[in-house]
Amino acid sequence: MYPRKKSMLIGAAILASCIFSPSVYATTDNGVKTTVAHSNIKSMIMSNHIANLDRSETRKETLSKARMTKLSDQQIASSITYKVAAGDTLTKIAKKFNVSVEEIVRWNQLPSADKIYVGQILNIYASSTGVVAGNPGNSAGNQIDTSANEEALKDKAIEAQLAKERLIETNPSDKGQAIYKKAIEIAKTYLGVPYLFGGNTPDGFDCSGFVRYVYANAGLDILRKSSEDYFMQDTTKVKNPVPGDLVFFKHTYKAGVSHMGIYLGDGKFIHAGNDGVEISNVSADYWKKHFVAYKRFNGIK
Repeated sequence: MYPRKKSMLIGAAILASCIFSPSVYATTDNGVKTTVAHSNIKSMIMSNHIANLDRSETRKETLSKARMTKLSDQQIASSITYKVAAGDTLTKIAKKFNVSVEEIVRWNQLPSADKIYVGQILNIYASSTGVVAGNPGNSAGNQIDTSANEEALKDKAIEAQLAKERLIETNPSDKGQAIYKKAIEIAKTYLGVPYLFGGNTPDGFDCSGFVRYVYANAGLDILRKSSEDYFMQDTTKVKNPVPGDLVFFKHTYKAGVSHMGIYLGDGKFIHAGNDGVEISNVSADYWKKHFVAYKRFNGIK
């Protein structure tokens, strides 16, 4: 941990860079460049950096994922989904719905505030400082879905996704098994690392950040995404899971697929949970209640 005086100097330096830094561009999947306010990115980096200077405070603040992202019934009832259109930035979207960029990043488990892509679906809730704007319609490619029963809608989407997948009934090849073996070895070395929302380094992990870090270092080239995106876009359901496969859970702190871990066999899995990286049992009451499926990254053959 840094001395207090040094941390103040570091914070001041980062703040100065925020004030005088220009805007940067984020490239969408369709090749469209979108401008993102650099000051927003820098302020988020500064907040995370200073918080990490005191590990004990970070652990207290991030001990419970549910506490950090708890939403009131009123917020959930007024929630909508927004489909990112060409030319959108998080700053523009935040202004449209009278929320902050930081809230959008937190609600959607975005790895950072500097990249969104055309067609991406963002969950928008009532802000702690404002109210979600009225339905702006479906112009310019925007998709709005107002529903008080978000979990029911998400359940249907999960069922539809699993129904269209072709069930994997075989074990991974020797190459896949080698990646699995290495992934489990790497994962266990980080037991006890604290939970950090949006974290994807050994300084702190969230669930999908932990999985991505482990598999990337084990030799599987995957992008940083949320657990829901991995479930919907990058994995396939398996009939008989083997150590190294993935396990997904829903409705843990938000509606839909919201948590994931790496299966270890014998009903156990390793994941970035409330108390940091830990080993839990799928058959435990809580996890059994929220269990969705065992799946495998499509890159594992």
